Amino acid sequence: MPSVQRAREEYQKSGVTVLAISIDGQGAQAVRPFMAEHKYTVPAPLDPDMQVARAVGVRAVPWTVVIDRSGAVTAAGYGPIDLQSPAFRDYI
Repeated sequence: MPSVQRAREEYQKSGVTVLAISIDGQGAQAVRPFMAEHKYTVPAPLDPDMQVARAVGVRAVPWTVVIDRSGAVTAAGYGPIDLQSPAFRDYI
């Protein structure tokens, strides 16, 4: 999550949206306190029924999805990723 927060802060200046979609079954009861405790400001929409997750092909967590401006998934993958790595920056 720290990498996601930093990416949000960096990329929002360029018009890139970074989200942390939560699939936690407890919904806001679990997500809001966690986000507040860590002072994360990255938007964290709730997807407890995994409708969005299934639509973009999530298989496990953490899962990163890159969606272009037209709404097409252009990249996706499982595992921790440094959203500020040179390779990811070049891709974006």
